[in-house]
Amino acid sequence: MVRTLVGTRIRERRRALKRTQTSLAQAVGISPSYLNLIEHNRRGIAGRTLIALAAELNVDPSELAEGADGVLVNHLINLAKSHESTPETTRTEEFIGRYPGWARLLASLGHTAQAQRESLAAMTDRLNHDPFLSETMHQILSNITVIRSTAGILDTTPDISEDHRARFLKNIRSESQRLSATAQSMVDFFDAPQSTDTPSPSNLHQEDVFWDKHGYFLPDLENGTTTVDTLLADHPAPTATTSNGLRNHLLRYQTVCQKLPLAPFQAALRKHPGAPLTLAHMFDVPLPDVLFRLAHLPASPDIPSYGLIEVDMSGAVNIRKELPEFALPQFSSACPLWPVYRAFGAPAQAIRAVLEMPTGVQVTSFTIATAQATDQYDMPAFLHASMAFTTDTRAAIDPKPQPVLVGLHCSVCPRKQCDLRRVDYILS
Repeated sequence: MVRTLVGTRIRERRRALKRTQTSLAQAVGISPSYLNLIEHNRRGIAGRTLIALAAELNVDPSELAEGADGVLVNHLINLAKSHESTPETTRTEEFIGRYPGWARLLASLGHTAQAQRESLAAMTDRLNHDPFLSETMHQILSNITVIRSTAGILDTTPDISEDHRARFLKNIRSESQRLSATAQSMVDFFDAPQSTDTPSPSNLHQEDVFWDKHGYFLPDLENGTTTVDTLLADHPAPTATTSNGLRNHLLRYQTVCQKLPLAPFQAALRKHPGAPLTLAHMFDVPLPDVLFRLAHLPASPDIPSYGLIEVDMSGAVNIRKELPEFALPQFSSACPLWPVYRAFGAPAQAIRAVLEMPTGVQVTSFTIATAQATDQYDMPAFLHASMAFTTDTRAAIDPKPQPVLVGLHCSVCPRKQCDLRRVDYILS
């Protein structure tokens, strides 16, 4: 949980307005010495005093009480943990309070850098493994070889007959046309818009914005006082793909909440904070529904906070909710050692594992892959894997298994001796 430094925010706001402690204290009816203690976080503040200070500082009381935006705090903490340097993450909210503009800029640059790293990794994988590119390059080289060989014969054989010369020239013209067409196909391939079959970084980012704004909890949708269409209307998506992805997420949220009502589920979770399979049996629902619900609950001090990642067989991320201590990829695959990928080898098997990040943070995870049957003959079932995770020790596995040493993505993982490394560490 991020520290709440109300006094720091009051001090920075007062200084921004060029108010003295004495004038502000007199305006709200407290002594300057008491205000000084508040500003140095040595005295708590709430109620009328907080409201009066907010009015004098021309801000909403919630801005002083709630502090820095949780999403921004999480972004900065994740940014710090993705580098070898070790900034003072315990003072992240204080940094945001003092320098909000710099904090937003740093988070934006970090987000851009991460997206560019993932885009570069995706493009590298595409260049190395895409069958179309492989076939196209083979065809281009074949065309060039034929043209070069034919031109060489014409150049080194002065007494060639006119009939053979015309035939060779015809071959050169034909191969040149094929070469031009193949090269144009490659250009069109790279110029074509990205397929919408897989969520793009921007699509998932837009969904993240929506869910971060609501804290992954929608009480009005749960109690029926709003609808999915109303929520979508209040949060217009930039593309049809983003809108469809968010709609599907909301419809699933609505369905799961009907199966797992908030109050009974929270009561059961308090008794079994690290036993999602037990909860699935208690409510007679599939385990993926429980894992989904764990990540869509209101924050509560007596209940562990869970993150969630759901991927399909290609490794594409479809749903993500990260925790400050455990970042998630936006659209590329993550560490191949994560159970969410291992689960595809054993569908319907519930997997418990403890993951240890390079930072030393240990994460308890619960994973399962499920199969969705098709309505066509000879088509394989569609597999989908869900992994819920938490760093809360109340959900620890007993007895504790040997931790699996994992990372986020090879490009940002300092475990250089890993046998499953696919790309070099960018800081090496």
